Amino acid sequence: MRSIREWIQEESEVLGPEFLRVDGILNHCVDPEFIVCVGEELWRRFNDQEITCVVTAEAAGNIVAYELARRLGVRALYAKKGKAATMVRPLMRALISPTKRAAVELAISRDYLSSEDRVIVVDDFLYQGTTSALLADMVVESGAELIGFGFVIEKTFAGGRDALARFEVPIKTLAPIRTMNPSSGTIEFAEMP
Repeated sequence: MRSIREWIQEESEVLGPEFLRVDGILNHCVDPEFIVCVGEELWRRFNDQEITCVVTAEAAGNIVAYELARRLGVRALYAKKGKAATMVRPLMRALISPTKRAAVELAISRDYLSSEDRVIVVDDFLYQGTTSALLADMVVESGAELIGFGFVIEKTFAGGRDALARFEVPIKTLAPIRTMNPSSGTIEFAEMP
């Protein structure tokens, strides 16, 4: 079986020094084999942490969160974009989406997070860390315990890890990227502790 890094190198397209297109395997058209690999690798990094809930933001992180939650035997919870009319006790945060460059409101129902929960926040990408930091803030506000962050791809040059450091929990990434060259289409992966 291919490693996650090999899969990303072979199946993605470098669009610029900051933009990587992985919508053929991860965030538009999902390759089940790739997601199984991702779930297994994230599970290896967090299976001993007594996690009770996996949190992500709608929509690209949903499949990653679901696969990890399934392997851990816990529930997945995703922050909805906007407050649903049926959500009566929301935790809300607003942000500017780095990929869509538009204002987005994220909402999680307090009905699904409590002080008894041990939570990991996961997503497809760690870029600047804005979305994951907002999710972590909501987890903390709910009274749940934040255990860590898990990402498929990290753009190490964008400062996301630094933005999440204030939470003082482990940050695990499967494919940390140091640089991307749109001319050659090559990706240079970084080694992470």
